[in-house]
Amino acid sequence: MSLRPLRAALDAWSPGGGNAGEPLAAIAAAWPEIVGPKVAEQCAPVELHGDALFIATRSSAWSQQLQLLSTTILTGVNRCAPGTPVARLMFRAARLRPRERRPVGHAAKLPVRRSEAPPEPAADAWDALERVRRRLGRLRHSVRARCTDCGVALSAGGGSRCPPCASAAADARSLATQRVLYATPWLDYAALREQLPALAPAEYEGARRHLLGRWWSILERARRAGGSAASGFERRIANSYVLLRSQLPPGRITPAVVRNLLGPELERLTVSVGPHGGRVEE
Repeated sequence: MSLRPLRAALDAWSPGGGNAGEPLAAIAAAWPEIVGPKVAEQCAPVELHGDALFIATRSSAWSQQLQLLSTTILTGVNRCAPGTPVARLMFRAARLRPRERRPVGHAAKLPVRRSEAPPEPAADAWDALERVRRRLGRLRHSVRARCTDCGVALSAGGGSRCPPCASAAADARSLATQRVLYATPWLDYAALREQLPALAPAEYEGARRHLLGRWWSILERARRAGGSAASGFERRIANSYVLLRSQLPPGRITPAVVRNLLGPELERLTVSVGPHGGRVEE
């Protein structure tokens, strides 16, 4: 094998046709001119295979539209890459990357930042801390919405409380609701809302279900014990469960209601002591 002298290779080289060895790159560079800037945002040449040029499109509808322009596109493609004749165009729908949809040859405009003089170095740690405090103070004053409880900045449309404070307020309402229902379990949502104006229907129903579940577990233990050793607390729970479950006032509770809700084994817990001192008898 004979080596070609470097000088001979340099003498044979001439500038121009920078993309002659890369026909796909030449086609991609001229693509907005071949199909137009608007259409170039919806498609892009992606592969040359033999005499076929594969073109990715945003959808099958665009593939059909471009198929009608095949003759015009082929003319433009062969004009910008004459060394690699293209006879066929193959269209396929695919996800186009932003750089493929961006017209080639047009640099993206970047936002111009105003140059600001760098601040003077802090004299000491206290000076640096004071600067941080002043900056945080300016940021706090620039915020429009704040949490009504803790004063933290809120995002637009985020309500009047931050998530932690909103959760704490909901827990407090739930606890207050359970306390009122324990004392007066026959109150419905409308009556309870007079005492807790911020209470939502879903919060009332959640507190009600929570109490019913807790009370029923207590009654189940009394049932397994046979009911003979039931305390006054368990009897109050039995009556409160009947009132809260039925949502009837004490004067409308009948033995049939008690038997239906508690069953015969737990029914006797409500006989001697009614809801908080009253009597529920047959």
